[in-house]
Amino acid sequence: MKRKILLITATVLMLPAWLAGQNMDDALRYSRLFYQGTARFNGMSGAFTALGGDVSAIAINPAAAGVFRSMELTITPAVFFRDMNTDWNGYGSDDSYSGLTLGHAGLVSSFRTGSGKGLTNLNFAYTFNRTNNYYRNTVIDGISNNGSMADFWALQGTGCRTGELGGTAFMAWDTYLIDTLPNYLDEYASIFSYYGEIYPVYGQKVKRIIDNSGFSNEHNFAIGASLGGKVYLGAGFGITNISYTGHYSHLESDDAQKIFDFVNFTYTDHFKASGSGWNFKLGAIVRPVESLRLGVSFTTPAIYTINEDFYNSLSVKLDNDTPSDPSDDANPVSGNENMTYSYRLTTPYHLNAGIAYQIGNFGLISADYEYIDYATARLSNGADGYNFDPENEDMAAEMGAAGNLRLGAEARFGPLYLRGGYSYHSPAFIKGTLNEEASSNGYSAGLGYRQDNFYIDVAMVWLNSYEAYMMYPDDSRAVREYTSDPVNLNIKDKYLSVTVGLKF
Repeated sequence: MKRKILLITATVLMLPAWLAGQNMDDALRYSRLFYQGTARFNGMSGAFTALGGDVSAIAINPAAAGVFRSMELTITPAVFFRDMNTDWNGYGSDDSYSGLTLGHAGLVSSFRTGSGKGLTNLNFAYTFNRTNNYYRNTVIDGISNNGSMADFWALQGTGCRTGELGGTAFMAWDTYLIDTLPNYLDEYASIFSYYGEIYPVYGQKVKRIIDNSGFSNEHNFAIGASLGGKVYLGAGFGITNISYTGHYSHLESDDAQKIFDFVNFTYTDHFKASGSGWNFKLGAIVRPVESLRLGVSFTTPAIYTINEDFYNSLSVKLDNDTPSDPSDDANPVSGNENMTYSYRLTTPYHLNAGIAYQIGNFGLISADYEYIDYATARLSNGADGYNFDPENEDMAAEMGAAGNLRLGAEARFGPLYLRGGYSYHSPAFIKGTLNEEASSNGYSAGLGYRQDNFYIDVAMVWLNSYEAYMMYPDDSRAVREYTSDPVNLNIKDKYLSVTVGLKF
């Protein structure tokens, strides 16, 4: 075992931005929106840019507020189910989660200002919508034959002498998982190659337990106007909120006793993020003929201020080449507690276009297309003055424009309504990147009962997503190579929502 300078402490050059590791994963997590709305909205997969007439549609297109002719109040609780399947190196696991949420609530007040041409209605609205669920609870378990997280920490330390190390690279060095290569002062290798002295030996058991939680919401205040019942215009102001807890424990153990000195290590990473932001929305709906509606809306980038509290720890067990003699075992531990950091995130803008057609009194069909350029997301204003240039360059190089499709249909049988829909969220990453195929497909079905002043709707949504997840590197700016096979994550979400609505 190489000897190390023992006077270095965990506070040496430990930059907060390095520890917290904000990157494109954070930007994408807080930028992606999966609006939950009324059960009618959900049952038609959210294809409401051109329709209006639904309180939750105002979050997509504020011109929808102008379609109302009376006061309306709605509330929509929802039950959320998530099933996750992992596949890594031939090893798999299945995990599930469920919970009760408030998916939507809203109120529209309508004021008649005239008749015939000109301004006929001026309406005001407030809506609350859940926009994403961040729950991810799963276990990745298997055997690694081609790398270790310790190798990634060795790559993180490249270019720094031992007295200049910070973050997890320092923690790995401080616990003997990495050290300098022979005859080098600023290049490192892990214990799996005995610090560069032998060809790397792997075959260790790897287990990562992920326990993430949280959500994002939007409060939207809108004003909508009806011009002769043919043109509807609207504007809105959104207040957005996020709450996210990211936590995982990563264990590697040499159960087969192949690796010199090494028995196991456990790395724990935890952070809690909270933030609020704002955006503006503009929209229009036009009825060129009685049965046809065309809609368009624009949502400005949301500007978030995000605060993080985080800690991490690394504990290692070494047997110093004498597995049968525990007297010389070592258990070095390194960690950081109660760290804080804040930064700003600017999400991409959203552009929606829609078309809807009324089929007499029998029903309607509608289609939406949403355009989002994820490459325009930006991190900035780090608490320590950090400008995030490398992270923003990564996002511009790897993320791109995405097009989301939403289709919906509704059929009427007296007071009963049947609904269905389909949605597709295209990948946020460009071709040639790891997650170029990380898309989502959704299906929905719903049932409604309506009277003049009261309605109740029920809907079920099925959303299937795929993602290639890298256990390391977690911080992609440290090195642009992957030293671990990706984990295939298949996520199946189900939402059961019930809306009760009143008209006055």
